[in-house]
Amino acid sequence: MDWTDIDSLERCNSTDTLWAQALRIFATMGFDYAIYLTVEGDRSHPHIHTNLPQIYEQLPSHQDPFLDHCCNSYEPQFTGTEFLSDHPYLGAEERAFIQEASVKTGFRAGIAIPVRLQGSDRFGGFNLGTAQTRDSFIAHVAGKTDSLRFLCLIIHRRMEELRQSTPTPHPAEPDAEAAGFDRSLIAPPPAALTRLSPREREVLYLFSQGLTSKECAAVCKISPHTVSEYANSIYRKLNVRNRVEAIRVLAAAERTPDHDAPL
Repeated sequence: MDWTDIDSLERCNSTDTLWAQALRIFATMGFDYAIYLTVEGDRSHPHIHTNLPQIYEQLPSHQDPFLDHCCNSYEPQFTGTEFLSDHPYLGAEERAFIQEASVKTGFRAGIAIPVRLQGSDRFGGFNLGTAQTRDSFIAHVAGKTDSLRFLCLIIHRRMEELRQSTPTPHPAEPDAEAAGFDRSLIAPPPAALTRLSPREREVLYLFSQGLTSKECAAVCKISPHTVSEYANSIYRKLNVRNRVEAIRVLAAAERTPDHDAPL
């Protein structure tokens, strides 16, 4: 994944073209199978994109074990038949669903990347898989979880924007900003970051992924000058002097044991 991939996602003007581009990027990263699934808090109104529609012929998407077991924490989890022994809590029907999916599609080993947790107005995320063996897959994803999570967050944010069909709020309108980005950002934030606005949290996360101010501006659809203003506000609210110290605060918050933090 590189910057041109992110730019191509931002240019998509429909959920179908966005998903087609996402599949192309996932393929270049070595993932043959992809599922994006979100539901309302009561499991209604599932929104799904996948190149494996046949796996939901017997079990409705809103009953996918992913929603029950992979969306209580931001920690990624290995999925597929190769990792069934790691999840003894799965029921007989859930195990049958996973095994049947493997038989029908070849999805043997995958990784679940949640982007919204249970308790949000909508929750869900991504399940990315391959036909690899357990050991091969673990080696395949080693060192890639940060870039995968960043990619999934970008796809999710853009998917939500396209589904809502609402313009991005102007940064000079803080109330409108918060209303717009509370829905598209992961939530809730770590306690140490509650002083930051949704947009400031997004900018800080992008900084932690190594993006420059110019790249952050393109992802967030704002000017580099506005990114700098957000950065200065972040430093002030976190009582730090620069980007490096702010990222350290984020990393420390994500390690806090009483918070299910992102990678």
